Amino acid sequence: MKHTHSILRAAVVVTTAAIGISMAAQGRTRADTAPGPDGSTRLFDGRVIPPLPKLLSVREQYELRVKWLERKHEALLPMMRRHGVGMWIVVNEEFRNDPVTEYVVPPLSYVSRRDVITFIDGGAEGLKGFSNYWRPTADYARFVKPLPVPADARGQRDTRLGLQRVFEQYKPKTVALAIGGHRGQDSGLSRDSHQFLLDALGPDAQSRIVPAAPLIEEYFDTRLPDELEYYRAAVLATDIIAQRALSNEVITPGKTRAADIKWFYNDQIARLGVGATPWFEIHVAVQRFDPSTGDVIPYVHPAPDDLVFQRGDVIHLDCGFNYLGFATDWQKVGYILREGETDVTPGMKQALKNGNITQDAIRTASRPGMTGYEATQAAMKELKGVAFLPSLYSHPIGYQGHGLGPSINARDGVLGGKPERDSVLRLGSYRSIELSATTAVPEWNGKKLLIPFEDDAHLTEKGYEWFRPPQTSWYLIR
Repeated sequence: MKHTHSILRAAVVVTTAAIGISMAAQGRTRADTAPGPDGSTRLFDGRVIPPLPKLLSVREQYELRVKWLERKHEALLPMMRRHGVGMWIVVNEEFRNDPVTEYVVPPLSYVSRRDVITFIDGGAEGLKGFSNYWRPTADYARFVKPLPVPADARGQRDTRLGLQRVFEQYKPKTVALAIGGHRGQDSGLSRDSHQFLLDALGPDAQSRIVPAAPLIEEYFDTRLPDELEYYRAAVLATDIIAQRALSNEVITPGKTRAADIKWFYNDQIARLGVGATPWFEIHVAVQRFDPSTGDVIPYVHPAPDDLVFQRGDVIHLDCGFNYLGFATDWQKVGYILREGETDVTPGMKQALKNGNITQDAIRTASRPGMTGYEATQAAMKELKGVAFLPSLYSHPIGYQGHGLGPSINARDGVLGGKPERDSVLRLGSYRSIELSATTAVPEWNGKKLLIPFEDDAHLTEKGYEWFRPPQTSWYLIR
């Protein structure tokens, strides 16, 4: 999903002269697609859209995530020690789930007033986990034990006393809480829960409170090798639905509105039947050149819901969804052919190619161990002297669409100074390679066309590798 970006918002004149569509045109649209023997679909513009991958059922996802959780817990204690954390407390409030909860204990539905999960460096005893959760399943009990205080008749335990007992028994030098970060995942502790913890742990613990943000980032940004192909399937499904959305299956010039694409995407995610949900508001942006006047409606992001697509429109789709505890993030561009056109102009092809050049600069210049700023410097070095304006705003992705980790950021080609907060690129971590390239198009009287791209990739020793091949030609719509 696009971060805050300097976008020229312009008024969009919605024409309604060509709302109707003839039966002949509808028939032509159906003829523009040809099914393949493997379930794929070939479009008139040469695209071959593969069949949807087989995704896991809700139960299968849960069981796999519990297996992954075992591996994550094996890595947790070394992470805590690297960050000097003796005790880490996660608080989950009713109807206000902490983003960390479903990744440190099994992904159940937690509705207690306040669930407290704490992990302790037990020295020779290893990692110790305790919780006041009073309806533990067998899976939950594998990862954390009840707080070491008696249970009442309902099975509930005194959280304050339990935390005090744990603190007194293990005497941790530091107590890490979700404070002091810069994102919702690493700074989500509420004021009331913060005060509750301070009161429960007592004055001796208060001087030992430290931010959990560095630990949470490493925990969230560290990928298991087994996750790779499952995430690839999620990206494939994202791409398939996006390509269908940017085709005549959905778009009829003079009839289809911006909101229709959003709801098509939302409906298709629901029809996957695996509990997938959008993690942000799916939307489109539009650019339009009027050859009769030479005027350009520049990049309008997002397009108003009631905007009606016309021939000659450049459409940018921004989409993604949650599945299997992960999020995808995806941006592609399409063009609605004018009457008599069979392809985009050479200038538009070059504009899209410039987007690919910008993608490759980020992809090939990045290396594990680089800081985000160093990776940005390396990418901008690759782009030095290009005849277009690159803009980089690439972010980590994984458990959330806007994941924790370093950004690769040079808005409008301006590198700027070192960021206040930075960290390193981790081998195997996932990234949304998000960017734009703005190019002067000769056929648009030299006016500029902005191409935004966003593709998910994973970091290897030689740079980022795509989960799916990037878009290298225009998605065409008749």
